[in-house]
Amino acid sequence: MMITTVIAVIVLISLVVLWLLKTLGVFKTISIQITQPPFKQLTIVYKFQRGSYSKAGDIFNDIAKYSSSLDKLGIYYDHPKVPVEKRRFAVGAIVDEIKDRELVEQMDKNNYKIFKLPEFDRSVYTTFSFKNILSIFIAVMKVPYRLGDYIQAKKIEAHPFLEIYKRPLIHFVVPLSDLDAYNVPEINNE
Repeated sequence: MMITTVIAVIVLISLVVLWLLKTLGVFKTISIQITQPPFKQLTIVYKFQRGSYSKAGDIFNDIAKYSSSLDKLGIYYDHPKVPVEKRRFAVGAIVDEIKDRELVEQMDKNNYKIFKLPEFDRSVYTTFSFKNILSIFIAVMKVPYRLGDYIQAKKIEAHPFLEIYKRPLIHFVVPLSDLDAYNVPEINNE
């Protein structure tokens, strides 16, 4: 009797874990396409950094102190094979300059800068379910590598990699044209 109870508990736990992993997108097939993403011109407040992309999380957390309701994004300029100390990225929040004026002013006082991303044209594009922090970790472990493989296999020039966190999805966008227009001023000043 004891052994069947233990086996039943193990099976139940296994089923719950499998359901959770499925819900978070671990088994999701990444469907990549070349299309026009569903975004118009975006105004962002951001911070630019150099170094490990893992430092982006600190900026995302800092932005949440200002407003947890803002959509956020990361712009990653360098391939992960670039030495860590040379990697460049910007992390920010999508704002409405008029509606969010006070928030933008407050963030400006804390070294955030404002930048307008152009309207996205044809881009390498996919999405991933955005349920919680775990889905973010799963997405960033799966999607950028698949996008990189896709771009390499198609032999196309596309960069930078953008992650736009707009619930219920994380949008992964890699522009195919006007590539320099996605460079924050710190990139152009190098």
